[in-house]
Amino acid sequence: MAEKPTVLPVHLSREKKSILTSLNKKLILLNMMAFLLGRAGILQGLTPFGIGFFAAFSHKDRKYASLGITTLLGVMTIKGVYESIPYGITLGIIYLLFHYVLDLRKVKTLKAAFISGFVYLTVGTIALSFQNFYLYDVMMVSFEALVIFVTVYISSYALPIITESRSRKILSTEEIICVAILMAIGLTGIQEVSILDLSLKNSIAILLTILFAYNGGTAVGASVGVTLGLITSMSIAGTPPVIIGIFGFSGLLAGIFKDTGKLGTGLGFLMGNAILTFYINGYYEVFIQFREVFLAFALFLLLPAAWIEQLEKFTNNPKSIIYADQSHSERMKKQTYEKLMEFSSAFHELAATFEKVSDKYEIFERDDLTNLIQEVANHTCYKCGMKRSCWEKNFNTTYQSMADLLVLIETRDNIEVEALPEEIRKRCIHSEQVVEKMTHLYQLSYLDMTWKQQFIENRHLVGEQFHGVSEVIRQMAKDLSGETTFDIDLENDLYVALDKAGLSVKNIMVTNHQGGNLEITIEKNPCYHRESCTNNFIPVISEAVGSKLVKKPGTCSYQRDGEGCSFTLVKANQYTAVTKVAKMTKSGNLLSGDTYTFMDIKDNQYLTAISDGMGTGDKAHRQSSATITMLEKMMETGFDREVAIKTINSMLMLKSSEEIFSTLDMALIDLCKGKADFVKIGGAQSFIKRNQTTIETIHSSTLPIGILKDIQYNENVQNIEDGDLIIMVSDGILEVNKEEGEQWLEEFLASVETRNPQDLADRILEKALHLNNNKVKDDMTVLVTKIFKAA
Repeated sequence: MAEKPTVLPVHLSREKKSILTSLNKKLILLNMMAFLLGRAGILQGLTPFGIGFFAAFSHKDRKYASLGITTLLGVMTIKGVYESIPYGITLGIIYLLFHYVLDLRKVKTLKAAFISGFVYLTVGTIALSFQNFYLYDVMMVSFEALVIFVTVYISSYALPIITESRSRKILSTEEIICVAILMAIGLTGIQEVSILDLSLKNSIAILLTILFAYNGGTAVGASVGVTLGLITSMSIAGTPPVIIGIFGFSGLLAGIFKDTGKLGTGLGFLMGNAILTFYINGYYEVFIQFREVFLAFALFLLLPAAWIEQLEKFTNNPKSIIYADQSHSERMKKQTYEKLMEFSSAFHELAATFEKVSDKYEIFERDDLTNLIQEVANHTCYKCGMKRSCWEKNFNTTYQSMADLLVLIETRDNIEVEALPEEIRKRCIHSEQVVEKMTHLYQLSYLDMTWKQQFIENRHLVGEQFHGVSEVIRQMAKDLSGETTFDIDLENDLYVALDKAGLSVKNIMVTNHQGGNLEITIEKNPCYHRESCTNNFIPVISEAVGSKLVKKPGTCSYQRDGEGCSFTLVKANQYTAVTKVAKMTKSGNLLSGDTYTFMDIKDNQYLTAISDGMGTGDKAHRQSSATITMLEKMMETGFDREVAIKTINSMLMLKSSEEIFSTLDMALIDLCKGKADFVKIGGAQSFIKRNQTTIETIHSSTLPIGILKDIQYNENVQNIEDGDLIIMVSDGILEVNKEEGEQWLEEFLASVETRNPQDLADRILEKALHLNNNKVKDDMTVLVTKIFKAA
């Protein structure tokens, strides 16, 4: 027999089942709660809480009609059938009013609570009229109506938590208190159920107080304790009001000791009970049995950690707020990552598109050659008497001769008559005109090809830039998607440490980035450039953290509107670097063709670079300045070194129709790992002076930047140590000694004894001038960087 096909797809069927399952769980929980609230009594026999609970849910949705039946059953188990009639009639009238008479969209909670209370007051008063009653009975009915009014309002705060399908992360204080009140009232519905002479109701009340105190702290613990104590006092005859203070004080102490863990929280409640009991009655009477406290504490220890963590989100403690903030931060991080990856893919596709359309253009493809020869024939052979003989009888021979002539024009500047192809020399009676026209058309075609080729190269360079931008955005997306956590405990410690030191701050944010990189951002009042961050804040924060911190470059931002300033601290590097400069400009020039830079960049790196423009003077200055400016901006922004170099090369090639190129000599020093990465593109030799006699040389054998489309560069990675001196010079320094060549500087560095970077730079420049007879024939620049071990 064939199986009966399903109407819905499998995944939809499963989804529907899961929704129904969760709905059934909620209805079961609500009906249990309605039953207990129906049983809950106050002032020796009054049971109005179930009516208020049912009214609140009926006002919310019509699907909760079953709660009325379970509420009535709960009332009947306490008051019997006859005395439950007014409650049943009230429940029926409320159901009819909210479901068939009133428009629930227009009935506010306050109005629904008033209607519910008024209905019971009316029904109860009519019921009293059928029997003998006293004024006290009317007052009790009025009191129950008032309790129904309040219960509807209280239940309305708890409704969203139970009925809404979305997951709530944080509750308001009002919602927490209302949930606690409903729980406490529900507990009274258990009545006097005992296990081994221990009150189950009291034990659960203690357990709830400990749970809320453990997750919410002192404020929530005390509030829930007072609430449970109040309900317990009102629901059990003979219970003294002092029980309210005992529950509240015990919840307060439980919240104070929550940081010590579960054991500390339970002991806090126990101590609160013991202290107030002894203070009020000595040891003669115990209001909360210690055995009940121990039972609740045992249940608390047995609760699964996952349940406690779920409750933690609903108690408004700092961790739950951080949880919500981190959840929002994670979503924003994910969206930002996806958006950046989309941008990266878009630029990658643009680069691929440019590369596809950038096919190399050949000047004389078959069609171009045919058209050129056709034009020559039309111009010189159209009216020639030999046309029929050349182009009809001997077409192939004439065509090949024309092609050979074009090759001669392309390879020779001047063409003699003897050098012409044989067919043209013997047959053509207008050979001079043919050569003249062919030369003219070739020059036009060559010029056209040159511009087309330049356009194609420029398009290819733009494609490379798109590739570079794509990689930068992709790397940025990866950096943003890295795991970042917030250290709240350290933030609190820093607040305390700064307060002890008499330093005030507006805000502190401590973040731990992927890889263990710690960042501390401080917001404070402005010091008006008096460097209070360096002089006052950094020593205190470094001591509190336990490691030396330094101000992150470029993060001290002073707001001129007076609102304040902020700066970011990071862990100090293993090394520090100091660069000193000595330079001279070629005689007769106002501007130097050498441009240099040294700066801290991201990821604990230090950049030093020299660029020497083509020639000297203003033109060379523009070239080298453009190279260094682009290098600074791109490295500071976080571009990868290779991408930065290719971008600079492309920009120099695109910058002008004239030749613009310059050398680029740079060193990237990793101050954390102790490594120096030398990149040379046509630059002069660089040196590392490690001690008095050890000199290491870094060579270069590449062309300057801005000449070739596919840039080539030398790369050399060296370890650096404390006290090393890195010397970078322009070619104006190395080329002053014609006899010894470029080796003179290495020998000089081995002989000089100074370890002061400025003194060494000055001595190198002085020696170069001396070797050049004190004449400045070229721009001279010396950069000396000294590496120090961080203290």
